[in-house]
Amino acid sequence: MKKLLTILISVFALFALVSCTEELQPDIVDFSLSQEKVTTITVWMDDTDGVFMDQLIPAFNAVYPNIEVNFQHMGALDSRDRLKTYGLSGNGADVFMFPHDHLSLAILEDLVYELPNDLYEELNDTILDVAMDIATAGSRGSANPTLYAVPLSIESIFIMYNKDLISDEEVAALETWQDVIEYSATFATENPGKQLLTTNSHWADNYYLEAFYSAFGWRPHGTDGTDGTLVGFESTNLTNALEWIYNDLKPIVTGNDSYNSVGTSAFEQGQAAMIITGPWSITTFEGKLDNLGATTLPGFAEDTPGVVDEVRTFAGSQMVAVYKYSPNKEAAISFVSFLATEEAQQLLYTTSNDCPALKDLSNIEGISTDVYMQVMLQQLQTSIPMPTIAEVTYYWAAAQTMVVNIWDSAADIVTEQKKAEASFLASKALAQ
Repeated sequence: MKKLLTILISVFALFALVSCTEELQPDIVDFSLSQEKVTTITVWMDDTDGVFMDQLIPAFNAVYPNIEVNFQHMGALDSRDRLKTYGLSGNGADVFMFPHDHLSLAILEDLVYELPNDLYEELNDTILDVAMDIATAGSRGSANPTLYAVPLSIESIFIMYNKDLISDEEVAALETWQDVIEYSATFATENPGKQLLTTNSHWADNYYLEAFYSAFGWRPHGTDGTDGTLVGFESTNLTNALEWIYNDLKPIVTGNDSYNSVGTSAFEQGQAAMIITGPWSITTFEGKLDNLGATTLPGFAEDTPGVVDEVRTFAGSQMVAVYKYSPNKEAAISFVSFLATEEAQQLLYTTSNDCPALKDLSNIEGISTDVYMQVMLQQLQTSIPMPTIAEVTYYWAAAQTMVVNIWDSAADIVTEQKKAEASFLASKALAQ
């Protein structure tokens, strides 16, 4: 009892001491923020100097503060192979970037995660139709469209020209390819040793040649580019196109020389007035030539034999997808979704000079006065999407061999068409 009394007295004394002491206000520590889960995603982007990502990541984190982005530069052409090798080991990426013509292969290789339908619905309203056609691998017009990637940028070939060799007025007068052919003789007389037109690639590059094929009513893999059973090389429409290329185009761009005898260097050195190129060349050409202009590709006169349509270039797009086996899919989807926002697309244009894939570019600062982008956007109005089926992989080599043989060796066109189809089928069978 005495012990209990002693304890009670001590307790009362303690309370009295506290009551007589100045009230203390301890610091309040809120652990809620530190306890929020932070997810780290690895992002492979083709951004050599990191200029785009340096600005994109802070903008992304302002919206998604709990997603940490581990950016690693990876060439767009290399990402698929690297992901196949390192993906499941944990040393791959949650998000990866690749060009349009790698999409079908990435799907076949089981690398791509199908994005949510609500994101498809959102982007279908805001992203250019031709870019969405590519991103859905041709499924956009079906009952069950599937979004495999987010289009980061959009591109097409167009023409750049050197105003020191050809004026704006002279270029404007070249409305059709017949105009170009006729003017080439005048240009050669007035500019000895110089070329009127060249290409940023070579004259057997079928990415470029599609602009001509399309006017004659032909495109690879059927009317919508999705028939993987054949290419359709033996079409009479393609025969007509190849005859025009050999008989009419070749004499004014290479004469009797080979398909790759005149290329980019002629334009850079002031030896060619015009060049068929794309946005990838703008910065390089501006650094070498002082007085440049741009225009869309000429069309064909209505009475041109075999012509049934307008010139339609291939539309290309850089794609960004979520790795199918990423452990951080939700965060990765947030990242690729952000890439399609006006804020991200503005940063892309400002830092990389790539054309945003948005339908409405009115809020992208600077693009309305960008001559090259405006010309390319005009060209894209009639463009068709690159085929995204896996079988297109075997198209390019067969098509190039066909054109080289015709261009360089005057090989029989119909025979080369048959050989090209056989080559495609053989390559396809070998890969199965």
